[in-house]
Amino acid sequence: MDDILTEVEIILLSEDEFRDFRNLLENEKDLHEGECQLLALCKSRKGVLITNDKVVKNHCKKNNTYFLDLEDVLRALKLKNILNYEELKKLIEDIEKNDWTIIKAKEDILKD
Repeated sequence: MDDILTEVEIILLSEDEFRDFRNLLENEKDLHEGECQLLALCKSRKGVLITNDKVVKNHCKKNNTYFLDLEDVLRALKLKNILNYEELKKLIEDIEKNDWTIIKAKEDILKD
């Protein structure tokens, strides 16, 4: 776990990003602090937010913020041949079991 800290770049919000963050935090009662920071950052730097939170995805859709959800990431793992069928199937099973979530498109993701 400590090794990851050597591979991660820590970035700070610019003044404009911080202003957008505070605005989101004060006006979007269903968004948490971390979500507001990421939304401000992605908007400013034209980034893609990765989330599986329904509220955040709805906010992104309304505000033209690009995002990927868990199913998008799983599809990409398949399409880019990062995981083979068995590895992807195991990952999906582990996510559903450990994160108490249901991946609705799992059959579609796993099919050839």
